[in-house]
Amino acid sequence: MKIITDNAVYVQKNDIAYLNSADFAIPISVFMKVFGKGITIIDDSNRYDFVKFEDESDREFFKGLDWIIDYNEVKNLSEEQIVGLLNNIGDAQQKVVITFNSMSEEERRAHSDMVTQCELLEFKFYSLRDILWFKQGHISMKLPEGIDYPDGYSQEKDILKLIKTLFNKKKK
Repeated sequence: MKIITDNAVYVQKNDIAYLNSADFAIPISVFMKVFGKGITIIDDSNRYDFVKFEDESDREFFKGLDWIIDYNEVKNLSEEQIVGLLNNIGDAQQKVVITFNSMSEEERRAHSDMVTQCELLEFKFYSLRDILWFKQGHISMKLPEGIDYPDGYSQEKDILKLIKTLFNKKKK
């Protein structure tokens, strides 16, 4: 997920890790900011953390990646609207799969970018699902300072989830 403001773009480490693992061309300034200090581990403990990019070229780079969900576009959508978007992404992915599978082997080689397109749609689907789960209180994310939480979101859900987790660990 990315959050675009007037002066910065905040991008979740999960998106940056996917960008790196998928062998996309990444500006050196982005790579160095995230991975330039030695070994960088992105796992369940920090995947939803945000990295702030203020350089104009970095901001433009992330603005152009439409497969990274823009928080400001979805933060106040209803659950039904988000599910509708999820269905649209699934339908788009299915169309790509059907088209690709109907091609000859030679056509598939010529259109190998369709595989990447399908993978990006899948990543976008899961990112949007994460936003839905965030709004429902199933996962927690700390938004950057100055960024509004979605309408109807209550950080109390996060606190209750933490308390339940702590009590469940003590019972074991």
